[in-house]
Order: sequence, then C-alpha cells, then structure tokens
Amino acid sequence: MADDVETISLTEAAERLDVHYMTAYRYVRTGRLHATKKGGQWVVPVSEVENFNTASETNERPVRGELIPKLLEARLLAGDENGSFQLLDEAHTAGASPEELFIDLLAPAMSSVGQRWHDGEISIADEHLATATALRVVGRFGPKLATRGRSRGTIILAGVSDDHHSVPTAILRDLLRSRRFDVLDLGAHTPVDSIIDRAKQVDDLIAVGIAVTNPDNEHTVTETLQRLDGALSVPVILGGGAIQGADHARSLGPCTYSESARHALELFDAAHRAASEPK
Repeated sequence: MADDVETISLTEAAERLDVHYMTAYRYVRTGRLHATKKGGQWVVPVSEVENFNTASETNERPVRGELIPKLLEARLLAGDENGSFQLLDEAHTAGASPEELFIDLLAPAMSSVGQRWHDGEISIADEHLATATALRVVGRFGPKLATRGRSRGTIILAGVSDDHHSVPTAILRDLLRSRRFDVLDLGAHTPVDSIIDRAKQVDDLIAVGIAVTNPDNEHTVTETLQRLDGALSVPVILGGGAIQGADHARSLGPCTYSESARHALELFDAAHRAASEPK
C-alpha cells in the first residue's frame, strides 16, 4: 500500500461501515475488504470503505453466491486456510448444501486457479499453494458434512498413475460420505494394482470412481480401465476435466462416464440401487 494513500484503523472502518469490529475483521479475512498490517495493526484505505458503502447502497456488489468463488480463489492463492474455511462455513451456516459448498463454490475457485496457471497468469508454486490449502480446508470441512445412519456401501476413489491432482476425489469423497457411503479415497497417482488390491478387501463395494485431470495420460487411463474391468465386477465411473465427453470416455475403455460432480453423485446412487436389487 503506497505511503500517500489515506488510511484509517480497522476500528474506525467498522464504525464507518456501521458494523461490529469482528464483522469488519471477517470482511478482511475473507477478502471483501482490503487491508494491510502496519505496526501490528490493521489499516484500511479510506477509498475501500467508501467503495464498500457505495456498492452496498446501489446494490452493485455481487450477490453472495456469485462473490464467494472469487473471494475463495484469492484466499486459496494466499494460502489462507482460515479465511477460506470461514467463507465456506458462513455459506454452510446460511443454508448452503454440501453439494453447493463444494461444487458451486470450491470447485469453480480451483478451476479458475488451474486455468490461470495454464494461461501463465500465476506460477506453479501459486497453484500448488492453492491446492494444498484447498485440501486442508476440505479436510476440516469433512466432519461437518458427515451424516448418521446405516452405510449404503463402500466406494473407492482414485486418480490414475501420473495424475497428481487430489482435490477432485477429496471433494467427491466428502459429498459421498454426506450421502452415507463409506469412501476409501486412495488419492492421486494411484497404481492400478493398488486400486485392485484394496477393492478385493472390501465386502460391500458398490463402485470405483476414477478422476482424470491430465490430458496427456490416456494410455495409463486405458490400461487402468481394462485392468479394473477384468478384475472387478462393479461399475467404474470415470470423470474429470481431461475427459471430453461420453465418446471420449468410451474410447478409453470400459466405464460409465460422469459429465460432472453432480452427475457422479447420481451415478453412485444408481450403482447402490442396482447393487441392492434382488439377484
């Protein structure tokens, strides 16, 4: 922040915004109000407070659902685990469902991070920091989404060898657990032998989910699908940003194609229904 920019304390900013100090602090932590620390104290540009008030009065500020992914993206790129968690927690408290939290808020934020890295706007270090922060946030949020009740069966999730993105399966893991599935998330870069070995240890396996984010990894995906088809008798649900439609999925090997995270949840529900039918 330039030295010639007029600033005020966060306490005064809260007074001008007519909110409690902790509310103003939450605005800062979640990226809605720009502030910096000076001499151990938060200071806010006067122009930020004026713009905040003006936008509120004229209804120009984006609605909450539209605003969160961009704010979340900024917090993830800053490595701000607490600020990121708070954004999702506020949305959850306000009534957002688990699907809305992860699919409509977190997933778009991470998608934007990935696109910006691909376009050269941010570094690979920035992308790794955002990913690591997102995983920690998902880990903290998971227990809040757990539901009680009888298990509907077990699902195994994994990314194939040479696919190093673990956020997609982490998100899907907690959404499935919120639907009372037991989930074994083997994470990214998982050899097919490890998937098969773990699957054969499960008595109530419903399906296997495979996430693919690396578009240069088709040979490994094909080998994985063929090996799973020969070794297991449950559906293999394939999805991820590197799969360009149902025809592409079918060309890679035996699988059921998932076009989105929500579609994947529907397919796992369908796999449960099929497994529950009398033989």
